Amino acid sequence: MAVLGCTALILLSCKREKEAQDESIKLIIKDALNNERDAYLSEIASSIEYIPLETSDKSLVASLHRPILIDGTFYIIDHKWKDIKRFRRDGKFLGYVGGLGRAKGEFTSANPFNLFVDNEKGYPYIFDNTKLIEYNPEGSFVREIYVPDFKNSNAHIFKMIKFSSYYFIDALDFSSGKSHLIILDSLGSPLNQLPNFDKPEKSEKDGESDGPVEFMSATPAHIYRFNDLLRIVTPDCDSIISFDNSLIRSVAYVIDYGNSKMTGTAGNDRENSVSAITTFTTESDNAIFLSLRIGENIKSSEFGEWYRALYNKRSGEFNLLRKKGKRDAMINDLDGGVAFWPINHSPQGELIMPLSAMEFIDAADKSNSSEMKRVAATLKEDSNPVIVVVKVKK
Repeated sequence: MAVLGCTALILLSCKREKEAQDESIKLIIKDALNNERDAYLSEIASSIEYIPLETSDKSLVASLHRPILIDGTFYIIDHKWKDIKRFRRDGKFLGYVGGLGRAKGEFTSANPFNLFVDNEKGYPYIFDNTKLIEYNPEGSFVREIYVPDFKNSNAHIFKMIKFSSYYFIDALDFSSGKSHLIILDSLGSPLNQLPNFDKPEKSEKDGESDGPVEFMSATPAHIYRFNDLLRIVTPDCDSIISFDNSLIRSVAYVIDYGNSKMTGTAGNDRENSVSAITTFTTESDNAIFLSLRIGENIKSSEFGEWYRALYNKRSGEFNLLRKKGKRDAMINDLDGGVAFWPINHSPQGELIMPLSAMEFIDAADKSNSSEMKRVAATLKEDSNPVIVVVKVKK
């Protein structure tokens, strides 16, 4: 009965979504393109820190793409060494999470976009092929939750994420080219009808699907936790959907590309279009950070060059950041240090950006920040990375 009740709740949330779209905030890409400017860190942040990660034989980090900060601990997937390391908030090495292998509690791959932390318990977990592996904050194994058995080879699982007491799966149907969001209860049982991956599905009219989300795309959605909500950036980055703890769904933001939306991969389409890099969407209490690729007929640049766009939630301004040379980021007017653009955010209201030791030393030499210069003096070129942390304004 609980499963049936939850399924009805999901279906009800689907019907409510159309109404919620009227309340969503629209981000118009054309507005950003027409409002290119310098953006300053003090607009959204109140302080900045530079935290060098401890360097030792055990703690050496070879590649750092998407660090996580929660409850005073950094969690880092090192893609080269295929391990998960823990560092204290001050950079001290704490140890590892799980280990590489095929036994229970071990993982076979280390994708930085498949590492998450449960905001409620502070437990880290990683999705590995067909299962989600949960650990405790000390890095010890807790349990595994497996994806449903689809009994065929036409399904590919992009990711699996824990939210509240539920599990969200982003699965691709090779037959139809669609991806589906599947929700499991706390025991791993599906709450919405599973797609039939054996046969191509017929096109359905809006509102007739009994699943909570279906994407007309063969690429993954970007999923992240924001406060007490689960955010889902659709694969083509035309909207940001929210689920609350009761699985009620709403559309938080609609991204309007107008005539510049990319619909194909041909040269003319690419040269006249804008597309967003979904996986690098980041959000704080006062801003949304988007990464864009802009065609050369729109901006005088090669397609594939990244631009940054900032939406200020308080002022309602949506701006494209002006490039400084080849780099576009928020000018650091807090202490005159390195320009900043967040890679991730913490539930404690912090935004984070990693820099290699060499990048940090070079930036410190060019900056006016006495704190950067102090930290740089403690580093060598082969030292571990430095993580830049800014505190978001309330």
